[in-house]
Amino acid sequence: MLTHILRLRARDLITAVTMLLLSSPARAVIPGNEDPSQGGDDNNILKVVFNFAYDIVLYGGPMLLVAGTTYFLIHMWGLMKEVRAEKKTKNDFIADGVIGASLVLLSIWGLNFSLGLLESI
Repeated sequence: MLTHILRLRARDLITAVTMLLLSSPARAVIPGNEDPSQGGDDNNILKVVFNFAYDIVLYGGPMLLVAGTTYFLIHMWGLMKEVRAEKKTKNDFIADGVIGASLVLLSIWGLNFSLGLLESI
């Protein structure tokens, strides 16, 4: 029994030493900051913030737009099923379609407008 406990403690000691060596600060590489796509060498912090905002809108905007459009299409599909089952009317389907398509088009316009605005700063 004593040898079993000593064997477990030796295994724990080896594991602890291995983890300590692997997590040594000498082996760690600290990642550097990524410069924004519009440039980040300016001393003006507000310009750097706007350049990062441009990147956020450039990469995050289309993802948000795709998510919203997918939700709209799934909603319209479910509404079409309800119209076929006669739980809703065709007017409900048309009204939701017009409002949803308008919101998708408004989102595309807003994305393009904000990118143009942030690009000119």
